[in-house]
Amino acid sequence: MKRSISFALSTSVVLGVLAVPATAVAAAGPTALKVSGHDKQFGRLFVDDLKTDSDVTGISAVVHKPGENVAVEWVHDFELASGDRKTGDWITKKDVKLEITGLFAVDLIVRESDGDETTLKDVGTYDYRARKYFQEFGVDRPNPTVDDMLVTASGRLAEWQPITHESKPVADSSVRIHNGSYDEVVRTDADGRFSDWFIANSRPSPVRASYGYLSSELLQVAPKGLPARVTLDTSEFSGRFGAPVKVIGKVEYELNGVWKTTNYADVEVVNAAGTWEGSAVTDKDGRFSLETKIPFAGDKRQLKVSYGDWFSNKPTAPLTFRTTGYSSIDQFAIKLGFDSKLTVSGLLEVEGAPRPHNKLDIQVSKNGKDGWAKLKTLTLTKDRYFLADIPAPASGHYRAVYSGSANVQGSVSPVLKASLIPTRIKDYKVTPKVKKRGAIAVSGTLQHAAPAWKAYGGRKVMIFFSPKGKPKESYLLGEVKTAANGTFKKSFKERGDGTIFALHMDVDSAHLMNPKVTGTVDVK
Repeated sequence: MKRSISFALSTSVVLGVLAVPATAVAAAGPTALKVSGHDKQFGRLFVDDLKTDSDVTGISAVVHKPGENVAVEWVHDFELASGDRKTGDWITKKDVKLEITGLFAVDLIVRESDGDETTLKDVGTYDYRARKYFQEFGVDRPNPTVDDMLVTASGRLAEWQPITHESKPVADSSVRIHNGSYDEVVRTDADGRFSDWFIANSRPSPVRASYGYLSSELLQVAPKGLPARVTLDTSEFSGRFGAPVKVIGKVEYELNGVWKTTNYADVEVVNAAGTWEGSAVTDKDGRFSLETKIPFAGDKRQLKVSYGDWFSNKPTAPLTFRTTGYSSIDQFAIKLGFDSKLTVSGLLEVEGAPRPHNKLDIQVSKNGKDGWAKLKTLTLTKDRYFLADIPAPASGHYRAVYSGSANVQGSVSPVLKASLIPTRIKDYKVTPKVKKRGAIAVSGTLQHAAPAWKAYGGRKVMIFFSPKGKPKESYLLGEVKTAANGTFKKSFKERGDGTIFALHMDVDSAHLMNPKVTGTVDVK
């Protein structure tokens, strides 16, 4: 059965909707994705993805001007290029030569083993005009090594002639070569040939040539990795936490059993989490010197080498650090109270290593230079703070001292001075025996060291009573004001057996309270 199927197609040969003439019986028939001149074998017609119900026994093509029914050329010598006779690609065995150039429409006549013969009208376009193309485009070293990274890309720019089907060189024209990193423009010679050398990338990179909208086939240049190693001058370091150290060494690769040095290899130090801790690039002798810092005691460091795909492995080397931590005493402060209690406070910082212990000493010196003596050992809080009240002399120089350990350097705070004027009660007397409901006479002399001991007149002295057997209990009996010569005297009603003591508590900011003086009372 013969049938004719028209395709509503433009010269771009995009498959449209089938339009079956009214006189024909509507039936499914052969379809083709595209019919055109072959993309590489110029001058031959190509049928792309022809599908039929039964095996194709023959194909003919009618080449004619668009819109006309007069054949410019009949073509009968199609052969199967790929696939099978029900779904396959077909190509003419010989070039299809025409006497004129231009764009031509193609009708396809398909004969099948079941006896059907179908004409596909205007199913394709034969572009019969001069066409430029690239010949012999390639690279001399698709897999360069670090020993020689130079690659040369070359090819030929030619133009196919439609009438003669010959090729001629395209001379003195600009061809752009893309090598994966940048583009280089070169000129073709009299034979249309061009070339350009470049240093290959450290990763697989595409290489192609282009001329306007025309592109060559896409090639890939991929490095061939060679075994590599890194050698350190020393891998063991010691020093104070955070101190800079130099890591020095050499990077080599192996070629044909010989180890060679390489430049521009990347070297870096990373911690256990992979965080950068220093880097360098090897020089022409394969040497490198990078700076890193002494880490916290026990932290791991590793040296790593990378060079893209030029190396088949990634050399590493462990680094060993013996860290000495250091300490500092910050915010050290003192205050001497009127009761001869020294309040000390501050903060201990330990950097680079675990804190070896939680204690430090408070020391005192008369001149702040030598003769230091320990007042007390303090225990730090979890927050590294210390705060304590310590009995202290009226005048002295004070410092906090942290002894450290073999792995942590000790530290000493700034030296601070605290000084108040001491007071005392001299010739203190209390009536030792009194009758019940009798009076107790209390007397004495208040002095202060300014700097020698002298009378301290016009000051208040507080008189207290502590019952016998109850030393922690006391009651204020009253107060008395000293005379100009510092003396005081006053009588108080007896309160029973016990102790009577006197204190100058009404001190100013420059004076200390006197040491407690006591007298015993026995009531009869």
